[in-house]
Amino acid sequence: MTVDFSPVQKGTILLLSGSKEHIFFICNNPVYYPKMVKETFLAVNLTSITDAFETDRSCVLDVGDHPFIKHPSYVFYRRAEIFGAETVIHGVTSGDIRVHEPCTANTFQRILTGFEISPHVKPVIRNYYQKYCVPSVENDAVKVLVKPCQSQVLPI
Repeated sequence: MTVDFSPVQKGTILLLSGSKEHIFFICNNPVYYPKMVKETFLAVNLTSITDAFETDRSCVLDVGDHPFIKHPSYVFYRRAEIFGAETVIHGVTSGDIRVHEPCTANTFQRILTGFEISPHVKPVIRNYYQKYCVPSVENDAVKVLVKPCQSQVLPI
């Protein structure tokens, strides 16, 4: 079976984390990253909100924000990762990684905005995000206003 896949901005992939599949949102088109000496992209996953763990409220998503989401969840900025594009393409081709539907522009912008406000983004991830995921002024002719990421306040 041949799978035609290329990681692209707003795309999503499903990876096993523990015993569950978690959705990862792809934050940029692949770019050459000198520190890894290969084409890479930034991705961040979604985690269910539970009483057992501290929740990063920087970006809470709910049913309707993406077809994969079945209950309130938060973007887990502490676990954002820089992936090698070829490694992920190979994982998709081999069937180890599944591809899901891309996210909407509004949901994507909310996820990106969370990188700006979350106190849990690691410095190396913040630097990558600022260099490769934030549009430059000359490419950002139109600013779009979006609702804040946190759609509701949930009790802890």
